This record gives sequence, C-alpha cells and structure tokens, in this order.
Amino acid sequence: MKKISKTLKIFLIALISIFSANQSMAQVDIGADFMSRYVWRGGAYSNGPSIQPYMSYATGGEEDDFGFEVGFWGAYANDSLADELDLYASLSYGPVAVTITNYIFPDITTGGTTKYFDSGIWEGMLGLELGPVSLTGGYFFEDGDTYIAGSVPLSEEVGFTLGLGDGFYTDSGDLELIEVAVSYGKEIKITEDFSLPMSGNLIYNPSADQMYLVFGFSL
Repeated sequence: MKKISKTLKIFLIALISIFSANQSMAQVDIGADFMSRYVWRGGAYSNGPSIQPYMSYATGGEEDDFGFEVGFWGAYANDSLADELDLYASLSYGPVAVTITNYIFPDITTGGTTKYFDSGIWEGMLGLELGPVSLTGGYFFEDGDTYIAGSVPLSEEVGFTLGLGDGFYTDSGDLELIEVAVSYGKEIKITEDFSLPMSGNLIYNPSADQMYLVFGFSL
C-alpha cells in the first residue's frame, strides 16, 4: 500500500505541475456547503450538522479540449465522528472524467492522524456523461471496494440516483444496492444580485435499511 500511495502522490503532483502551467480559462473557486447531516454514498458520517468547505483550481474544459481541476474538500461536524479533508485531481475530456482522490482524516481528536500526508485512502473514479444520464464508478486501491452509480434528472429541479457498492459499503461485503436518492435543488432569491442555492435529499439505503432526509445550502 505504501508503494501505491507514493506512486499516486507522484502522479498527482505531475498532473498539477503540467496543467497549472496552462492558464487557459483558469478559475479559482472557494465556498462551503452547510448540511443538516453528512451522508455519502448511502451512509451517514456525522450525527448532526456538517460544514463542508471546498477550494479548487480549474483550467480548460472546453468541449474539444482537456480540462483539469485540483482541489480540497472537507467535512467538519461537532460530534465524535472523524473530520475529513480530501485532496483530489480530475482530468476530463468531453463527457469523460478521471479523478484521483486521497481521503484523509487528519484530526487526532476524532481518531485520525496529526500528520496530513502520512495516511489516506486512495480512490480512482471514472465519470461519464451520456446526455442527461451521469454514470460514476469508483474503486479503492487498497481493499478493492467498488461503487457504481447512475443519476438522471426527473425535472429541472429534481434528480434521481441509484448506487451500488461492495466491501465496506455493505455488511456482507457483496455488491448490493446502497443508495436510492431523490434530490431537489433551487435558488432562493435574496436580493437582486444574490441568490442562495438550497437543496434537499431523501436517501434510502436498502442494504442497511436506513433512510436519511438531508437539507443544505451553499455559500
């Protein structure tokens, strides 16, 4: 696993170095989502509200050009579950995107590590856009855990997702349906120049027989 981690770190640094030199359509973005609970791929990772900040740098991404994005995504909640700060890099061309993510839990007070780059869980992910349908496949390199999902819009504001997983996603370790989700999103107009994006998600995990109703807004 240490050899895999070292190789992936070198690959990630190489991607950042190559594409950071290309300033075409470069864009820096920073913000945060405020969620009533942290639910990811059919499982709950907080017992209460979760603040999820992000920072990213993206370049390219035109239809006939490669796009590249690198960034950090975090999740912080006032409970006993682990804080999270992930590093990711994504390369896209047209409807296809390949992403490498290092999931890291750095806070020792919640069971993580005090040294940020000493540990982490690496995942490779492939995304494909087929018209209105979005397909995602994720694979964790250490244990071989797999996630497969498809999403489709039901209307301008409503979306539907089905997700399957094996390994740590299920009690049996076998591939099972872990996510049946209906999402709703809209923007609430606050002033003439500012609108607040809001979302709601009803998520059912058939494998664990658990259901979550999650509300959030973004800044």
